[in-house]
Amino acid sequence: HEYMQAADLIITKPGGLTTAESLATGTAMVVVNPYPGQEMRNTDNLLENGCAIKCNDLYLLGGKLQTLLRDGRLTKMQKNSKKYGNAEACFEIVDTIAGGDYDYLE
Repeated sequence: HEYMQAADLIITKPGGLTTAESLATGTAMVVVNPYPGQEMRNTDNLLENGCAIKCNDLYLLGGKLQTLLRDGRLTKMQKNSKKYGNAEACFEIVDTIAGGDYDYLE
């Protein structure tokens, strides 16, 4: 968690925990080689909300990073990630469970 907070962006696969932590810390993502299924859905969600870019070919990664740093999108992606994420989500889940508030299941 501390490393991700210190990072400007991460280059990663978009697994559930990595995606959640990235959003909670407001860290922009460069998504590489997502697996079909959940990782592809996470990727679509991140791209649609302006929190990430996708790199399908690692040979092009350097150029994509240079462009991202030059055109100002990195700052916007970080803001989008922070806005879209919820650093308090785990506490809200525990409070809901502990409080017996299961109305959402009906």
